[in-house]
Amino acid sequence: MINLERASENTNKVKTFAIALFAFSILCSVTLAEASMLLLAGVLVLGYYRENDPLSLFARIKGQPLFRPWMFYLAAGLLSALFALDTGKALRYLPSDLIKYACFAVLFAGLKKDGLAVMSRFYAAGAAFVAAAGIAEALWGFHINGNFDLRAGAFSNPVRFGEIMVIAATFVFSRLLASGDTETRAIWKTHVPALVLIFSAIVLSQSRGPYLGFAVMVGLMFWFGIPSRKKVARWSLAFLLIGGFISLLNPAFRDRLTGTPGVQPAGAVNYGDSSVGINIRLELWRLGFRMFSDRPILGVGPANVKSAFKRYHPAPIAYQETWGSIHNLYLHHMAERGLIGLAALLTLFGAMLALAMRNFRAERNAYTLWALTILPPYFIMNLTEISFQHIHTSFAVFMALAASTNSVSPDRSSL
Repeated sequence: MINLERASENTNKVKTFAIALFAFSILCSVTLAEASMLLLAGVLVLGYYRENDPLSLFARIKGQPLFRPWMFYLAAGLLSALFALDTGKALRYLPSDLIKYACFAVLFAGLKKDGLAVMSRFYAAGAAFVAAAGIAEALWGFHINGNFDLRAGAFSNPVRFGEIMVIAATFVFSRLLASGDTETRAIWKTHVPALVLIFSAIVLSQSRGPYLGFAVMVGLMFWFGIPSRKKVARWSLAFLLIGGFISLLNPAFRDRLTGTPGVQPAGAVNYGDSSVGINIRLELWRLGFRMFSDRPILGVGPANVKSAFKRYHPAPIAYQETWGSIHNLYLHHMAERGLIGLAALLTLFGAMLALAMRNFRAERNAYTLWALTILPPYFIMNLTEISFQHIHTSFAVFMALAASTNSVSPDRSSL
């Protein structure tokens, strides 16, 4: 009996370590995030086979939220891959879709109420650390070059860095707004500096998509009014003041905000022009629509945009001969997976949003507020990127949804 108790205690310690490692590393290291997910999955499976009937495993998996939308999404990807231009490449890509589903399944099973506090501490600490690293990168560029042409982008490219920071900012902001009276002082001491760092990092990323996502998030916080719209309004004023101060020091920031599509062809790039990114994306969107128009039902196949690029666009776009991303998740799915793939993606996103709304209606807390107010901005940020395909961002959103669901649900002892 003592051995069983010790084994259970050790298992809980490993589980806590896995949650803490995942929450911190999802902001900066794909390798560590995947390793922590594998560790957490191993702990869950071990506990399941120790305490439950293994034959009921599949029935419990089917009972998860989002199981059917996920199966539709995975099946649509497989169907598209079977008829892809390069079937082998498409099939080799599909495990990445399965990994995303596995991440949500493991987080849903493992991130129970007793693990939310650990996740919160390490995610907030990791966000502050990564934000500080991004700010330091931009300041170093200013020290070396005398300007802010070097954008904040610690551990990833500036756009993805900005998206990572928006997801983290939403969490920290939710904690500040929804914290109870007994924890307000402690939360204030740690989360206010973290939020200031994270917001400054978003500004210095000079990424338009994250700017828009952050603005939508603040608007949603105001709309849902936890605990009061006056508090959100005061924070909004603080964000404007911080952003305005940084913009006074950073002409590149103002240029990116006011940049518009240029008149030169996409292949001819003036690297000092703030409209370069806009021009490239417009040309890539046109390319994606041509691929979709040619194969509207199933697309060219998952991971086939790059291999099919020359077939639909013989000339290079800007500084690359070929591109593997359409830089718009929805057009990217239309190009790669056709109407069936787009329908599967929208079904999954709709189910995620519906789950977040149900959780928020059941209980208004920091976790349900986080999930509900990050999903619409996340969907919007995917209009200029394909961040659903990237682990840093997609796994963080799955963590928000799992935390939201388990914060209002009875603890589950298994998958």
